[in-house]
Amino acid sequence: MADPLHSIAKQVFDQHGPRLSVSDIAARAGVSRSTVYQRLGSKADILRLFNPDDGAAPADIEDRIMAAILKAALHSGVRAATIEAIARRAGVGPATIYRRYGDKDGLLRRFIARHAPVTGIRALPLGKGPVRAQLRALIGFLLTYMHDNRDIVRLIQNGSAEDRAYLRALREADQSTSRRIAAFFEAQQRAGTISAEIPAPLLAANLAGMLYAHTLFEPTAAAIDPQTSADAILRMFDAVIIEETP
Repeated sequence: MADPLHSIAKQVFDQHGPRLSVSDIAARAGVSRSTVYQRLGSKADILRLFNPDDGAAPADIEDRIMAAILKAALHSGVRAATIEAIARRAGVGPATIYRRYGDKDGLLRRFIARHAPVTGIRALPLGKGPVRAQLRALIGFLLTYMHDNRDIVRLIQNGSAEDRAYLRALREADQSTSRRIAAFFEAQQRAGTISAEIPAPLLAANLAGMLYAHTLFEPTAAAIDPQTSADAILRMFDAVIIEETP
């Protein structure tokens, strides 16, 4: 049977982090300090019990924290997910998160920056070569990203209105995928390679809808072939692509 004093010490650690004291645990448990020392050891021993990140590689710790954010947010929503809940899922102390990211907003900004697809979009050869090849590269990348990160996409797009507004407020302007897609269409319209009859933001919205249909809607999403789907979506834009002269 688990030692109740261990559970109480964990509660104190979750509340105070490395600032906890043996006296805090003794007072919460209604026992003497000597009892805490006998059953749990010194403050350093207690901190080692509840700081499994101690000695772990920094990248591994961040991987666990980032994965824990997603799990906690999917379970209770972005705004309702607490630092303490995220820390428990990551197997780290809350103090580790506060030390690394400052607060919950800082933590979520890091999550957004790490998972936003805009870095991959910037690496695409957009603005070079035939417009059809550029659009095919963009669609293929976004399909693969959304297929591989469906939980993140669902969290961002299907969460409550309050959660979506919260995430938008934290996101930097240049991290907006929809703005990047619209900017691509705008550039092509200025170059005369895509018809300007349909506004670029509407073209971007139409593309987003097709991407969601191919990656999020069951049962087809589970068996998606990103490359085949990219070719199918590209054909839907034939009406607006202006044929290039050799």
